[in-house]
Amino acid sequence: MKNYWKNLPKRQFWLANILFWLVLTCLATDNSYRQLLAYERPANWIGIWFNYLPWWMLWAVVAPFVIAACKSISYREGKSAQFIGKNLLSALLFLGIYWLLTIVLSWLIEYHGSLDYVEKVFRQWRLSLLHIDVLVYLAIVCLGYTFSYYQQSRAQQLRSESLAKQLVQVELQSLKSQINPHFLFNTLNTVASLIRLDKKGDAVKALSELSLMLRKVLENQGNQMITLEQEMEFINSYLSIQKMRFEHKLETQVEFSKNCLHNEIPFMLLQPLVENAVQHGSQLETNKNLLSLKVYCEPGILHVHLINKVPEKDEHKGFGIGLKNCRERLDKLYPDNYKLELKALEDGYFETSLSIPLGATDD
Repeated sequence: MKNYWKNLPKRQFWLANILFWLVLTCLATDNSYRQLLAYERPANWIGIWFNYLPWWMLWAVVAPFVIAACKSISYREGKSAQFIGKNLLSALLFLGIYWLLTIVLSWLIEYHGSLDYVEKVFRQWRLSLLHIDVLVYLAIVCLGYTFSYYQQSRAQQLRSESLAKQLVQVELQSLKSQINPHFLFNTLNTVASLIRLDKKGDAVKALSELSLMLRKVLENQGNQMITLEQEMEFINSYLSIQKMRFEHKLETQVEFSKNCLHNEIPFMLLQPLVENAVQHGSQLETNKNLLSLKVYCEPGILHVHLINKVPEKDEHKGFGIGLKNCRERLDKLYPDNYKLELKALEDGYFETSLSIPLGATDD
């Protein structure tokens, strides 16, 4: 019973329902009024309206309860007989209540509750178009089940969307967890190399930069998005550590538009791109291998251009892990709404171009 009361339509439905039956009563009244005039018989529009009131306006009271019953009687596979039986009992109950109220109201309105006319009122009801009442009831039942199945379908759709979003979040967290150990392993190797080379000052500075980066990772481990300013601080710390390791081999140029810094981007999105460029450059025998990072924005779009030098023969295929994870994250955050291009330039240089929308993700 508690579930039944929960299924009663909301206030908006009651108002629309009353208005609908009121209009229908007025239309039926006007049709009878014009027919009487056409046959030159005496007609009183208000009187006719009151006579129709028990027959039409009562549905405004009964209909919401019928719809609540439809929502409470759900179909279950293998229990068709039970479903049909419950609907038949419901029909007998509501039609019985409707007809009883119709008789009582007709008696009160037409005959002012006089006991002398009880039998006449009952006879009028028995000779009325009862099949029309059954058809109206069936129409309300159909409407009730339509509402019920629509709400169930909508609820299922919302649950599916919620589960899909949760799955995306889990997958994104998984991708981030793959990036972090990869980055940490390479950075600790850098610090170890500095210690072996007896560059303790640089090692301390590198550990200081690493602690700042790890703090940033811990602070944002539950966040997919951070500001570009925070991401650039993260990148600068990473590049500082790598320049200590590779010394003269690495030359960096980092440019970014200050008007973009407040925009949010996926956390650690740029770091694997930069790390990939550094690792390729570390294979070269030459000095001052350029790594150029340029970040700027246009209305609604963030552009990232990364240029680095690569060896003629790349023997370290594992460096692509970061790029693969980066692309997978982009696919989930900006499906079909981003651009990541890799292309070779002249003189052994390689360009990575990334464009993502600002202010809109599917997380």
